[in-house]
Amino acid sequence: MLYLVGFWHLLEYTRAIPHYQNDITHRVTWITLGIFFFISGYLIGAGRTSLSARGLGSYYLKRFWRIYPLFLVALAWFTHLGICRHDIAVRAALGISVFLGPAPPTLWFVAMIIVFYLAAPALLYVSRHRSGMEAFLLNLAVMLAMYWYLVVTGRLELRMLVYFSVFFLGIYAGAKPQVFTRRKTVVALAVLSFMLSFFTHVRSLPMRVVTIVPMIAFCSLFVVMLARELRIGQGRLRTGILALSSASYCMYLFHRPVYILANRYYFPDTPWLQVAYLVGCCLPAVILLAYVVQKGYDFVVNGFPVWLGAVLQAWRA
Repeated sequence: MLYLVGFWHLLEYTRAIPHYQNDITHRVTWITLGIFFFISGYLIGAGRTSLSARGLGSYYLKRFWRIYPLFLVALAWFTHLGICRHDIAVRAALGISVFLGPAPPTLWFVAMIIVFYLAAPALLYVSRHRSGMEAFLLNLAVMLAMYWYLVVTGRLELRMLVYFSVFFLGIYAGAKPQVFTRRKTVVALAVLSFMLSFFTHVRSLPMRVVTIVPMIAFCSLFVVMLARELRIGQGRLRTGILALSSASYCMYLFHRPVYILANRYYFPDTPWLQVAYLVGCCLPAVILLAYVVQKGYDFVVNGFPVWLGAVLQAWRA
């Protein structure tokens, strides 16, 4: 999240580094976003989600409260600042923007993960009870269906083609962690797919996008494989990681409005002073705001059942 908020998006607001978007950083960005989708799927696959009616109700309710209300706040703020059109925001709020296009800028990620979360129980069932080949064939069938829909309507968000497979692979790896024991294979596939991505030239835009899927999927698998081996003890490093982890979702939701508002009130004329201002003032402001908002939101959501129970008890009395 620090890479996306503190480098990739931050440098859009200054011309100090005009060529920061290049073949390498584009791939790093695709992989970074892929890791988020992979981890989202991995935690579902590795969890104890029951596929019974009660278990599915709990699953959907938890994810609704985790992402949706804050997503609506971000959409409203984006619309107010003119970052996103009203009609795009409404389609995103209804969960259909990735199919009817265009998806909102930046917030396309959340609009897409909502769709993936809705489909996750079916993908989890396949990952738990079917072979790897059957899971691969289902993934291929979904990809072909999405590509057909894109060709016919031209309205599918292209990144659906890129990240669905990564999310599905995350669920499969979480449900069947023996995938991580094949370390040499994972490393070889990650390196090979990354290198091949530089030599693949397809004229069709949708197909060119699809050619980067193996790179994103295998590199995400590789990074999570490494992360599973890390053991971080108690201390400032662990505390900092936990704090950034808590703030990460709101950092993604609210960093653009903070950057825009900060730049409206003050912005240096010198390019490198702009970078210093963005990194030294705006980025910390984003992190602090995100942490406070997330902790406050968690406090309200976690305390809501207790407060509701107290209100009902007082009303009955």
